[in-house]
Amino acid sequence: MGFFQFLHITVNYENAIEEILTYVNFNRTRKLSIILFLANVGFLLIDYINRARGLWVNDGYRYLFYSHVVLGLVTLLYILVYYRIKVLSSNDITLVHKVYVILFASFILNLSAIISGWIDQKIHAQITVYVMICIIIAVVYNYKPKITAFLYGLGWVAFMIFVAISQKDPNIRQGHYLNASLLVVISYFLSTILYKLKIQDLMHEYNLENIVTERTKELQTANNLLTREILERKRAEEEIIRLDRLNLIGEMAASISHEVRNPMTTVKGFLQLLRNKQESKGKEYFDLMIEELDRANSILSEFLSISKNKATMYEWYNINDIVTSTLPLIQADAHNNDKLLTVELNNVPDLQLDIQEIRQLLLNLVRNGFEAMSNGGQLKIRTFSSNSEVTLGVSDEGNGIEQYMLEKLGTPFFTTKEQGTGLGLAVCYGIASRHNGRISVETSPEGTTFYVYFELSK
Repeated sequence: MGFFQFLHITVNYENAIEEILTYVNFNRTRKLSIILFLANVGFLLIDYINRARGLWVNDGYRYLFYSHVVLGLVTLLYILVYYRIKVLSSNDITLVHKVYVILFASFILNLSAIISGWIDQKIHAQITVYVMICIIIAVVYNYKPKITAFLYGLGWVAFMIFVAISQKDPNIRQGHYLNASLLVVISYFLSTILYKLKIQDLMHEYNLENIVTERTKELQTANNLLTREILERKRAEEEIIRLDRLNLIGEMAASISHEVRNPMTTVKGFLQLLRNKQESKGKEYFDLMIEELDRANSILSEFLSISKNKATMYEWYNINDIVTSTLPLIQADAHNNDKLLTVELNNVPDLQLDIQEIRQLLLNLVRNGFEAMSNGGQLKIRTFSSNSEVTLGVSDEGNGIEQYMLEKLGTPFFTTKEQGTGLGLAVCYGIASRHNGRISVETSPEGTTFYVYFELSK
């Protein structure tokens, strides 16, 4: 337990963290090399001024000048190499980049050890440069503790060797030994603390990204469910509005159809009686009036079929048998309309159906399909079942239905035909509703398919 206790991470993410840290160290190396190069230009200028003034009183100043030249050349080399092996992201990190970073830190640590342990001992016996570089390395770079220990240990050994060679005063030498040792320990722990803090920061960022990703997925799932629920509710509301219209029309049909048909029957009877008494010259007018009354009566009969209160006789039937029994009439219509017919009947369970209404529904859909196609078009009747529904499908090869018309399908008196009444599909929707079924439409420029779904009885 402790302040720097790591969260559990996978090997892959541990490698990713190392690559991120190397990428950070790599970019910091470029910045540090540029800073040191510019600072070194100033150092060389100071060296030149001091030499011109005759302040180089011993060999230490000349060696210091040489160290500045070396520092300038190496930092310039590192700047140039950076742009040769530059990377755009942590994913591009290779072994070359890792070696590049470690070698630079090792170089400036050892150079500072040489300057402070040997050259500065000849000038003012201070170790300021070594102190500054140790702190800079600890703050700027994020190395693993093992690499940090190796770098500081190597620099410490170099410092001790050169101090032992150059410093003759034992008291000063022992003081440097002690100060350098404490400095290395402090720098090591400072570097380790900063490294672990950086790791923790990356781990929290990683966990935060995971949490955000999970929450985003949850929100997306919730949004998808909400969108689906809204669409389903919208469809349900549209279906309720459609059924309400059908119920209203059906109630009107149930209340007025019989009342209208009674006087029509009386008028038709008197017309037939008068027709028989008329000369042959005026009989065609009576025939026309009787024909129109029959047409009005057929519209009322179809209108009455919409009524939800219509008496319905439910018995157990297989929809395949109803299709098969109606097939001769459909084939005759197909022949008369110069259309092709294909039937695909799959095994389906029995349903509680009104056979006459299902025949009427099938004939209405088939005749609509025939009328939607040009000569030679093919109409397909298909039955199949799923886990909870039996489906009757009627497909044509017409030009499809315009999108704005889809919402109006099944509305009484809405039709696109010149001679249509707009009651055929309304009757189909009414029949489907009485059988606890539903109708859906798939349409495209290549054709239209009407699906009638019947729920399996529980």
